[in-house]
Amino acid sequence: MRKYFLTMVLGYLAYLIFTTSCANPGMPTGGDKDSIPPVVVKTVPEPDARNYKGKTVSLTFDEFIVSTDVSSELVVSPPLKKKPVVKTKSKTLIVDFGDQLQPDKTYSLDFRSSIKDNNESNPLEDYRFSFSNGAGFDSLVVGGYVRMAENMEPVADVLVLLHSMDSIGAFRDSVPDYIGKTDEEGFYMISNVAPGNYRLYAVQDADNSLTYNSTAELIAFADSLIVPDAPLVPDSTLSRHLEEEAEEHEKEGGEEHDHAGHQYDMKAHYLLLFQEDSYEQYLEESKRERANLCFFRFDEAVTDSFSVRLLQPEPTSDWALFEFSAKRDSLNLWIKDTTISRMDTLKFQLNYEVLDSMKNFVMKTDTVELAFEKPKEKEKKKKKAEEDEVKEIPHFSFKGNGKDGFDIYSRLTLDVPEPLEKFDYTMIHLTHKVDTVEQDVQFTVEPDSVNLRRYRIIYPWEFQEEYTLIIDSAAATSIGGYPSNKFGQKLKVRDEGYYAKIILSMANLGGPSVVQMVKNTDKEEVVQQISIASDGEIEFPYLNPDKFKIRLFIDRNQNGRWDTGNLDKGIQPERVVYFPKIIKTRSNFEVRETWNLPDDLQFKKDLIDEDQPENDKDKKGKSGPSNKRSGSGGSR
Repeated sequence: MRKYFLTMVLGYLAYLIFTTSCANPGMPTGGDKDSIPPVVVKTVPEPDARNYKGKTVSLTFDEFIVSTDVSSELVVSPPLKKKPVVKTKSKTLIVDFGDQLQPDKTYSLDFRSSIKDNNESNPLEDYRFSFSNGAGFDSLVVGGYVRMAENMEPVADVLVLLHSMDSIGAFRDSVPDYIGKTDEEGFYMISNVAPGNYRLYAVQDADNSLTYNSTAELIAFADSLIVPDAPLVPDSTLSRHLEEEAEEHEKEGGEEHDHAGHQYDMKAHYLLLFQEDSYEQYLEESKRERANLCFFRFDEAVTDSFSVRLLQPEPTSDWALFEFSAKRDSLNLWIKDTTISRMDTLKFQLNYEVLDSMKNFVMKTDTVELAFEKPKEKEKKKKKAEEDEVKEIPHFSFKGNGKDGFDIYSRLTLDVPEPLEKFDYTMIHLTHKVDTVEQDVQFTVEPDSVNLRRYRIIYPWEFQEEYTLIIDSAAATSIGGYPSNKFGQKLKVRDEGYYAKIILSMANLGGPSVVQMVKNTDKEEVVQQISIASDGEIEFPYLNPDKFKIRLFIDRNQNGRWDTGNLDKGIQPERVVYFPKIIKTRSNFEVRETWNLPDDLQFKKDLIDEDQPENDKDKKGKSGPSNKRSGSGGSR
């Protein structure tokens, strides 16, 4: 018996060793990562229900969800006075409207992508839900895209509003009938709209008022009344992304889908977002950071009637210099009288024009006191100054923009820290290096017409030549009585072969326009611009080797600058169009392109970068339905 028992134990141990040795060593992997968004399994009421008299909507999912973003992202249309209360219970999301629902209305709930599962935060993309608390059910749709008028970029989280009122200024003080919100591609869709004629607007609603009540807000409007005519039709399948399908159609309109399982035949309405010019004048900032400098900044440019009067102390006849900014919205007041600049506190009276309630200009007076507190010296420096028998006389230095690689189309400038009391131009020397000999050349010095602290050195620079600029010590004296230090700078003008040139052949131009060569950056700084009135060839010379975008705007008033819109006058901002390719320039190389503008200007900004890998090009965001791309690549 004992032998039998021993045999059983040994057999069991052998079994354990065999089975465990066959197991895969290491920690368990936990299975595949969850990548599936939550699925709606039940709703109360049912989707597209009629005669629903409840005050809440509940959505039950197949798993636990995270509802943190729902309250801020949820868009209810028609809009409510207060946000509904959002809460969760087990796997159910509950939206409580309270007593805010109006009778006989079809309500649309756009959750966007705010509903996520609890495990991996997979979002339920673009989920919408609708119901009616009356016998009817509104099923029309208005949708499209919002673009920034100045650069055609899409704008996210902009409110899009439908008003049944006929006035173009309807959304200044009235709540809209329907609302929607744009996504990161600028796309919006307002669903479950009743038949009728509507005004269509967009606004960056800073105060959540659903109205346009400040010119600081960006706005957009459609020129004419909108008639929604695209009914929602139930569909059992989930569509491809709306933008991919829109690009495939290559035209406005065409059948499109949303992600709530609907299909619709929707015409895209484009809205161009802009900020109105306004005149809300006030003193925005005043400060005195230096004893002899007072700074004033206004919200708008001051008119010619602007004046500054020193109240305390009593000023002398020639006590200050006034340096306005180029836009005349700020002023540097330089105090020449050292008796005044030594005063701790100065009291000013500013007179400037503002608009009254009747939009008439009237004078306004502000009284401002500006104090200057001299910085405290550190103890060591103070003790050293006391020990020094001879105090060092303060000097100032010129700052120049010349350097090796100086651009021939640039101007050589000299900047000083404060305006000058005197400047002896004969103490400025410019030499040209010929072979190994420095030869003096004749040049001109001009004070800048706006900046009192800038001077220009005018000379017909030559390619690939070397120059030396020297300013003798004490050539200038500032209004504070400080002499200038000696200044020296060598500059070498770039070789002509360093630059590139772009020649652009314009065709089908609709009227006076401005063509701009801009940097290939988000800010799109203007490098060169040319005004053009008719078809023809234009040339952009002396371009650095770089990448550039080409932008055109319709210059309707021929003032040479882009102009914004005006809501009350029904004026849209000037239309902007981009050449469809990013152009790369190389030294000593000429690029030729042809730009055939379309009859109706496109709303797209899909720019092709030939240096970008093909797979990256495919990932680029589309700009929605539009006319076929204009422009054609030229020869190089």
